Amino acid sequence: MRSIWAVCKREFISYFTTPVGFVIVGVYALLSGLYFTGSFIIYARITQNPSSYGYDAIPEMEEWMLSPFLVLCGQLLMFIGPLVTMRLLSEERNKGTMELLLTHPLRDREIIFGKYLASLGTLLVLMLIVGFHLIIIGSFTPIEPVVLAFGLVTVFLMGAAFFSMGLFISALANNQVTAGTMTFGIALVSWILGLMGQDLPEAIPAPDTWPAGLVRAAEMVYAIFRELVVSLPLDAHAHELAEGIIYPHDIVYYLLFTSFFLFLTFRTLESRKWRA
Repeated sequence: MRSIWAVCKREFISYFTTPVGFVIVGVYALLSGLYFTGSFIIYARITQNPSSYGYDAIPEMEEWMLSPFLVLCGQLLMFIGPLVTMRLLSEERNKGTMELLLTHPLRDREIIFGKYLASLGTLLVLMLIVGFHLIIIGSFTPIEPVVLAFGLVTVFLMGAAFFSMGLFISALANNQVTAGTMTFGIALVSWILGLMGQDLPEAIPAPDTWPAGLVRAAEMVYAIFRELVVSLPLDAHAHELAEGIIYPHDIVYYLLFTSFFLFLTFRTLESRKWRA
């Protein structure tokens, strides 16, 4: 445990001894703050005169503003996160210190968990920004503090899951730029697939001229594809959680996602040691 803490402390401090950490925090605060301010002002105007905005009554704040804001905060982590994770293991290879790190009296899991916890430390700093916005919401609305707290946990789960994937990609890449680009590209594809999934029909519009067997095969392939597109993106499981609606499968998804990529990272580090 002491070794994990030593790695974690060294890695976390390194974020804020360079401009990278401050850039990450500043950009995240700016983007989330702009969205929050705009949404809050618009919602305040809607509460004064809902009919002028096309509403028969005042919409629920949890659904109209809170959930979209928290999901956006999680999505921002998907695009800013590569700046956090790209250097975790790829920098060691780029500087030629990976072999030294592996021969040091540290176990693979101590290296992996130490660096991953350092990224989670940065994530907690970003959660302070989200928490500040939620305190403002709690001060002006009757939303239960438990709902706001669980919304914060939702964003943290999204970030923790994405950072585990970023750590795995960093273990594969030879330098920081490659790791950051690959992580950002996967995040972008995931986000686009999530948008596609919202518009996909439930059944494939197969032509009437197709044989029955071909139609059944196409329906099966399409059903699998649609399920993957709808369920795999990280933000797909956050909308209801952010409103305080808890479904165990959403929480399990994030926990399994994180565990899976930490396991892959461990295997990647182990395979490099054998090749060396």
